[in-house]
Amino acid sequence: MELGIIGVGRFGRLAAKLLKNDFQVRVYDSRKSRCPQGVSWRPLSEVAAKPVVVLCVPISEIKKTCLTIRPFLGPGQLILDTCSVKVRPLTEMLRTLPEFVEILGTHPLFGPDSVRQGIRGLKIVLCPTRCQRLLEVKRYLREKGLDVIVSTPDQHDREMAKTQALFHFLARGIAKSGIQIGRLSTPGPAQFFRDLAEVQNDSPQLFQDLQTMNRYAAPARRRLIRSLVELDKALRRK
Repeated sequence: MELGIIGVGRFGRLAAKLLKNDFQVRVYDSRKSRCPQGVSWRPLSEVAAKPVVVLCVPISEIKKTCLTIRPFLGPGQLILDTCSVKVRPLTEMLRTLPEFVEILGTHPLFGPDSVRQGIRGLKIVLCPTRCQRLLEVKRYLREKGLDVIVSTPDQHDREMAKTQALFHFLARGIAKSGIQIGRLSTPGPAQFFRDLAEVQNDSPQLFQDLQTMNRYAAPARRRLIRSLVELDKALRRK
């Protein structure tokens, strides 16, 4: 089967690498130089017309991308997103894409920095919205060794606000503070700082979108900040 990938940033390139052995992958990005080795770049009109289309664009670019590809879509296509936020992107996809295409929200809970040992055992979330091929997609992903989790978009965003969004928030805060780990460290903090360093490879736009487009992220941040301030005050009183 032919498969199109729109957007070949860090995750789009990873997706192309993982899928090219099972599909005839064609990719489109406004910067042709981003095309991964061994994968063919094609015009947007051609890539958007493939039977399966994977959108690997920033969260905040989903609406614009859907409006752009709409004229090239045909009945029976399956359109998937890979956003780290689900409610707003899927709402926009349902609003802007024609009713004759299927829509499936996905969030691979891994990235280029976490697949060095392969993807077996890693997690991916599926949020079916208008999709009749959910079982087929689940079967394929499980055959690749992934742990498939089916969720509603709202439940996904609630969970990710407390995990991914907060972790990125901490990582950016520690990086901005200039705090660095030295030679003297126990294993726990050493691993924590290694994980924080990996997050810095993600784009500033991803950080911005994670924090602003998930409605549960801001309350989670405020709760954390209040707790840290209260802890600091309690320590100063002793």
